[in-house]
Amino acid sequence: MIYDKGIFGGIPWLDHTPGIDSLRIVPPEKRIPFPVSRGTPVFLQESIQTLLRTLTARDPYTGHHSARVTDLSLHFARFLGLSSQEQESLKIAGYLHDIGKIGVRDTILLKPGPLTAEERAIIETHPLIGEKIVEPLGLLPQERQIILHHHEAWDGRGYPHGLARDQIPLLCRVLALADVFDALTSDRPYRPRFSWPDAVTEIENLAGRQLDPELTEKFVYMITSRTPQIFA
Repeated sequence: MIYDKGIFGGIPWLDHTPGIDSLRIVPPEKRIPFPVSRGTPVFLQESIQTLLRTLTARDPYTGHHSARVTDLSLHFARFLGLSSQEQESLKIAGYLHDIGKIGVRDTILLKPGPLTAEERAIIETHPLIGEKIVEPLGLLPQERQIILHHHEAWDGRGYPHGLARDQIPLLCRVLALADVFDALTSDRPYRPRFSWPDAVTEIENLAGRQLDPELTEKFVYMITSRTPQIFA
């Protein structure tokens, strides 16, 4: 069985939105100019909804995880004081950041246990697949970057392109923190969720290796300072 329960049961200050149905797209004329026609806002919204529902039907954990990661990323973006445009891009790409997993076969995607090295190499193609899937939507460059680069690592050992440090776009580094934290605090078929303090410790341990150390410090401050009852 794949569990979809994640961090939201334990964060009283985080108002979990209903999900993709709440997505509102700013009209194209109010966004950063992009040379490819984006179609109507309704078209884009419905396309994102359809893709997320398809992913959720294929893999319920990943679909729900994508919605939770988007919500947590947006709270972190507001905490950091990022612009409304950056927040909108996080919202759009956050829902779709794992859409490439549609292209990974079920025996790997839904495997109830750790992956082999060969299977891991296959799952690591999902950002490349995802970028291709969203290509017809005419997303902004920073939105496509989030989908393509959210698994890059601060030390350059991530994938798919081995970017390091500031080579990794800021919004990718922001989403990566929410992505890792939700994965740690979610039940998986092959392991139970981390406790809240253990997840925070693991996030801190990943700073400077997988995660941006400066952003990690701010992320940990946000989730710990605003959830004191978690440690009661």
